[in-house]
Amino acid sequence: MLRRLVTAAEAALVDPACRTERARAEAMRPAMAALLADDEPIAEQACQPLQGAAVGNLLYADPERRFHILAVVFPEGTSSGVHWHGCWGLIGYLRGGDEETRYRWDGEQPVEVSRHVWHQGDITTLLPEEDEGWHRVRNPGPGTGVSIHVLCRTPADHPHRFWDRDRRQVVDFPFREAAPGRWRAELAP
Repeated sequence: MLRRLVTAAEAALVDPACRTERARAEAMRPAMAALLADDEPIAEQACQPLQGAAVGNLLYADPERRFHILAVVFPEGTSSGVHWHGCWGLIGYLRGGDEETRYRWDGEQPVEVSRHVWHQGDITTLLPEEDEGWHRVRNPGPGTGVSIHVLCRTPADHPHRFWDRDRRQVVDFPFREAAPGRWRAELAP
């Protein structure tokens, strides 16, 4: 089923009818739903945190650098902090769930606009074209949450920022390879 999701992403990125982020994400949605419904969608190893912390385990990197697919693992009680994705994403919840808080940028800071708890089988999007780039995810438990993310570009090139509320500023929050094929968002030095 992962291959089907890869194929759907490749097709959406070249389909002239998929001119917007939403159109691309919606074209990938049926393949994501099929992956989430599969009895063995990905290897068990891809569902494991890294040293007890959140991690994105790379499932696929497009050779043309247009997108990548991660199994994002959030142990119970962990949070991403408020951050921004600068281009499209499709997220499907494989195990457990997340409480997601969405924000909009008011010119000075992110302002909360919604809160939703996602559960196994749910699918959502990140669409900066529609002012849906800012969010925070938190795993309230029970158990470890695993979600499948199809995100633009490569992990190293994905535009990603963090809201440092103490300094009241946006800072770089790049994905860095912490171990082979295992990516973490970390504040830039």
